[in-house]
Amino acid sequence: MRYVRNFVLNNFTTKKVPYSAQIEVTLKCNGTCPFCAIHTLPESYVRKDMNTEQIKYLIDQISDMGVNALSFTGGEPTLRKDISELVYHAGIVHDLINGIATNGYLMPRLFKEHKLEGLDYILLSLDYPSAELHDRTRGLKVFDKVIETIHIANRRNIKAIISTVVMRDNLLLLKEICELAEKLSCSIELYPCEDIIRDFPDKHYFIENINEMIPKIPSWAKIIKSLRMEYKNVLTDPISVDVIERGGFGGKPYYYQNILRCHVAEAYLFIRHDGFIDYPCKIHPVKSINALKYPIMKIYSSKEARDIMKKRDGFTFCNKCRLGCAIVSSMPTRWKTVYAKYISAALNGQL
Repeated sequence: MRYVRNFVLNNFTTKKVPYSAQIEVTLKCNGTCPFCAIHTLPESYVRKDMNTEQIKYLIDQISDMGVNALSFTGGEPTLRKDISELVYHAGIVHDLINGIATNGYLMPRLFKEHKLEGLDYILLSLDYPSAELHDRTRGLKVFDKVIETIHIANRRNIKAIISTVVMRDNLLLLKEICELAEKLSCSIELYPCEDIIRDFPDKHYFIENINEMIPKIPSWAKIIKSLRMEYKNVLTDPISVDVIERGGFGGKPYYYQNILRCHVAEAYLFIRHDGFIDYPCKIHPVKSINALKYPIMKIYSSKEARDIMKKRDGFTFCNKCRLGCAIVSSMPTRWKTVYAKYISAALNGQL
C-alpha cells in the first residue's frame, strides 16, 4: 500500500517522491567474490565512510520525503559496528520498511549481540546449494552462517530472502537452491551475473573475465520460468525475465524492449558511503552531489537531477543494461509492473 500511495503521488499530483532508498554504509568487504570488483578498489576510496550521526541525518531526510523503504548495503554493511543502531533509527524511529543486504558471515553474531529492532528483511547471498561450492566462490566459510541466519530470522519474524547470482557454473543447480530455500521457508531471487563497470573519476573498475561467468540469457530465462511454476517462493517475476531476455535497457532509438524503461534515477535514491548521491545510478554517475552539504529533497528536485531523470535509459552506458536492481527499482513507476512485482506477490504470500 505504501508503494501504491507513492504511485498515486508521482502519477497524479505535482509531488514527486522516490519509492525506495539505499545507503551504501561502507565499501569495505570481507568477501572476494569473483564477479564483484569492490574488493579490488584502492584504500583511498574505501576509507571514506560516513559516521553514525551523518547517516542518521540522511535517514531523517529520507523519511521526511515520504520514501517507502530503505536498505543498507555495501561492501558488507555488517562490518559497521553501528549497523543495529542505524536499523533501529530507520525501522523504529521512522517506521521505514527496512532491510540489510549481506553475505551473512557476521549476521549470527549480530543477532546474538543485538535485537535488531526495526529490521523487516535480510537479503542473503547464496549462490550454491552446498557449503563447499558457495564458500569457495565467496572466499569465506559463510554457507553455514547463512543457514543459521535464516533460522534465526524465521524465529524473530524477520523476512529472509536468498539472493542468488546466477552464473554459468550454477545454472543447472538453481532447482536445488530453490528446494533449499523452500525447506528453509524463505523467498529467493535469481538474477544473472552482469558485467558491472564501476566508474570513478580516475579509473574504471571491472572484472576482466566476467563474460566467462555470465550465463546464456535464453537458458536462464527458460529455467526461471520453469522454477516459477514449481516454486511459489521465487520472487524473480515474469516482467523482469522478459525485460532481461529481450535485451534489457537502452538501444535508443530502437529500444530492445518496450515493457519498461529505466526509472532508477527518479524511483530509487542511492547514497554512497561518502554521502554523495549519484545520478542516474550508482554504477555510472554522470552527476554526484554531496547530500551532507545540500538537502536531499533539494538535490532530488534540482534541474540537474531532473534533466538526467528525463533521459531514462538514453545514455550510451545504458545499452543492454540488465541489472536486476535497476529493473526492480523501476517497477513501481508503472501500474502493470507494480502490480506484478508487489501486489500480486503480496496476494500470493511471497512478500
